[in-house]
Amino acid sequence: MGSKEIIVRAIKTACKKASPGFEQLLEIHLRNNTGRGFELVYEDPKRFKEVVTKMLGEYSYRLLELLALQEIKKELKLGENVNTLEDAVNSTRE
Repeated sequence: MGSKEIIVRAIKTACKKASPGFEQLLEIHLRNNTGRGFELVYEDPKRFKEVVTKMLGEYSYRLLELLALQEIKKELKLGENVNTLEDAVNSTRE
């Protein structure tokens, strides 16, 4: 499984942990606002953050991000200096 798939799966898992049904709601929101689904987190993590933050607010976005980062760091064996989804994506591209 590649980095993109791991990161997208981690976001979906974080959504499920946050609230049942939230995964589908967020995907609809992403598609309506960007024309893309969860793949946006890997393709353009900055835009992903903007769209989700606009929907949830900063604190709720950060909670979702932290839930996803736990899994991403474990799966991809990223260092402690990775603190955001953007850091994680950039680390996998280096």
